[in-house]
Parts: sequence; C-alpha cells; structure tokens
Amino acid sequence: MKGLAGKLCTLKENALLNHMEKVKVLIVEDELLIAESLKITLANMGYEVPALFRSGKEVLDWFRPGLADIIMMDINLAGKMNGVETAIEIRKISTAPIIYITDNQDEALRKKAINETNTVQYLTKPFSKLDIAVAIDLAVKALKGHELMLEKVNNSSYLIDDCIFVKDLQGFKKIKISDILFLKADGSYCNLIYTADNSEESILFSENLSFLEERLAFARSLVRIHRSFIINIDSVKKIQENRLWIRDTEIPIGKTYKYEIKNRFRFV
Repeated sequence: MKGLAGKLCTLKENALLNHMEKVKVLIVEDELLIAESLKITLANMGYEVPALFRSGKEVLDWFRPGLADIIMMDINLAGKMNGVETAIEIRKISTAPIIYITDNQDEALRKKAINETNTVQYLTKPFSKLDIAVAIDLAVKALKGHELMLEKVNNSSYLIDDCIFVKDLQGFKKIKISDILFLKADGSYCNLIYTADNSEESILFSENLSFLEERLAFARSLVRIHRSFIINIDSVKKIQENRLWIRDTEIPIGKTYKYEIKNRFRFV
C-alpha cells in the first residue's frame, strides 16, 4: 500500500510538472543588456518570457493575472518605484513568486522584500546560468506547493457556496456572499466590506487580495475590477466609463478589467 501511495503521489507531482511545462517568467529589468541576456537564457532552458518591462510604472500599467507564473524583478528599477514597491502592488493581483535581481546591500530593503512580497530567491549581479536555474527551481517548487494546496481545498467532499466562515475572537463568523460589498487591498493585507443589519462592517485579512480571490473563486458574483478591488456585482448601483459605485463608495475600474465589466452587465 505504501508503494502504491508513493506511486500515486509521484504521478500527481509529474502531472503538475507537465501542466507547468511552459512556465511563464516575466522579466522586470531596466538594464537592457541584462534583460535580453536573461530572456535568451530562460528560453534556452525551456521557459517562456511573455514580456520585458523596464520600470515599475510600465509593468503595473500592463500586468494582469495570468501574465506570469514567476517574476524576475530588479530591486533598483529606474523611475519613481523600486522593485520592492512594484512587487507589493503586483502582489495585490498575483501570487506569482518573485526572484529579485540585485546588487543592493540595503538590509532594510531586503527585509521589506521578504516580509511584504512573495520572495523566493535573490540573484546578486553578476550571476551565472546555474544561479538562474536554482532560483527558477525554487520558484517552481513554490508554485507546485500552491497548486497542491488549492487542489486540496477544492477537492473537499462538500463545500457551502452561499457563505464563508471568517475567524474572529468567538470562533468563526458566518458571512453570506450576498452581504459582501467589496474587498480592498491594503498593502499586504485586505479589507472585506460587508453589510450586517443594513450597516457596513469590515474585516481585515492578513492575506493579500490575490490569495482571497482564489479562495473566493466559487462565488460568481465576486469580480476583480482593479488590482486593488474585488466587488460584488449585485451591489453595484451606478457605472461610469472608468469607475462604479457600491453604496456611497466610488471604486475605480482598471483598464485591463474593462472588458470583464462590459461582459458582466447588460447596457441598454
């Protein structure tokens, strides 16, 4: 029986590896020669590079969920945002593990990167092909662990789909999906706003918005419309071109999510 269990486990891991054969690695690096060299190296190793970005603003303008499985990010990006600040914003919409490229010895920045972003490895310039391979292997391992966790959650024998139970001091509090108004990213945390006896209440989660988006994927009325917001479409009372309102709260619509909004509502 142990042998059979081991074989089944191996088959499951191989299936995950096969599913992830073309891992997408996004490069955010302002030194063009390093970026192009990385792209060639990754392609030769069998990975896909969906895009190269040179600044925090550029990647945030174009990044969307699903664009990358892994992100290689220079800490010292040109422009107003460094790599850690950029990664904190990306973390609101993606759980992709981050590999930092750095020649920076700033200890405070290193700790901020570890505590506030999904860091799996640092590559210190200059780095070798072996350094890249080890960093990617660690990131793929993190991806596999994340997928197995989600599979375990989704394969539960019975799950209630009209509510969630949220931990509080007295145990777990029941919140109906229909009572949820929206979720808002707050740095590495997330606020869930809901109605209780017709008044607004909020709960702060230590998880980021992308993690909660995955856990709440069963709720079809909860829709991502911005890197910082998930809304309950049943609670929307007004829409303009790039914003909408839930009760008295004005919420922006990200440009990469406008198509999703158009498909979710009937406009006459």
